[in-house]
Amino acid sequence: MKNPIIRTIYLYLFALVGLGMLVVGMSMIINLGLKAWIFTKADRTDNYMSAPSPLYLVKETGSVKDLQLCADKCSLTAEQKEQINNWLADYEAWKKFEKNRDPNLYIVQSRQRQAATAISLILVGLPLWLFHWGVIKRDNKEKEV
Repeated sequence: MKNPIIRTIYLYLFALVGLGMLVVGMSMIINLGLKAWIFTKADRTDNYMSAPSPLYLVKETGSVKDLQLCADKCSLTAEQKEQINNWLADYEAWKKFEKNRDPNLYIVQSRQRQAATAISLILVGLPLWLFHWGVIKRDNKEKEV
């Protein structure tokens, strides 16, 4: 056999990579299970509300509605008036969405992302490790005989 040391290095290296992927994927699954069933409050930092960005002119005028009413007196440009109207429309849509939104939406999304990553690591790492480790074992048996 030509260059057996390179083949051996390749086999052990990819067996190690596959095993590493398998270990990381399994640890992510275990972490996800622990957060879901034992440490149920560990994900609470992910439960945040994404509010619309604030309108900074409100500090001077009191409220956005007041700013909209005094648009002509406050000498706002047409673009600024349009921005105020758009912001109010976005804010109303956000309030309707938040009223009907599941409070655990962000936690569920985060867990599903983590589970998808972990499962993909396991599905790639397991065959990679099994194939290369099987070749290593077969080569070692052939050397013994």
